[in-house]
Amino acid sequence: MTMKRILISIASLAALCFTAAAQQKGEQSLGLHLGYDTGVTGYKFYVFGMGTQETKTNNGYNLASALEYSYFVCDNLRISANVAYGFQGNPETPSSTHSITIAPGIAYYVRLADNFYYTPNLNVGFACGVTGSGTLGRDWESMTMYGLGAELQPLAVEFRPTKKFAMSVSLCSLQGVAMEGKYDFAGGNGINMSGMGVRFDLISNAQVGFKLYF
Repeated sequence: MTMKRILISIASLAALCFTAAAQQKGEQSLGLHLGYDTGVTGYKFYVFGMGTQETKTNNGYNLASALEYSYFVCDNLRISANVAYGFQGNPETPSSTHSITIAPGIAYYVRLADNFYYTPNLNVGFACGVTGSGTLGRDWESMTMYGLGAELQPLAVEFRPTKKFAMSVSLCSLQGVAMEGKYDFAGGNGINMSGMGVRFDLISNAQVGFKLYF
């Protein structure tokens, strides 16, 4: 094989592996995403009206699920609508948090190999959450917050073994919120709150997803 043919073969292989051409304009999908946060290896940095907190653990666990509808507005560029529910529990307090997020999103697909894609994505939308602590009916305190939230997933990939089915994994997330609400103390007293929060997770907040394309 001549050197010219070798160079042409290398160029063709590179084009096959590193260009994104399979996710085409007009494709749609329905997806389910699941996440479990141990709170052990993630790094969290919170800033709220009541003060600042930095920690590498959250002494609890966080379960999350989300439904997603996606549409490719052009080749490799996807927009989506997400509805997510989250539950965080802390057995030491005890306390629990329920949250709902409604967010549009955008993602870009880069083909790394056959049926395997790098898919960094960003979601921005409305978030609300309710936290309660203590024993229900006795010394119970609660906090209700609502506002805007955003999440960037820079280490997300998707594997599409068939034309209709795909699986995704996200190993890293950067989240930010700007919220306000009220903290209600036991006995009926309460105070208004507002503030911002930023959280970065690596591995500890891994998420997996399953999609059906049509």
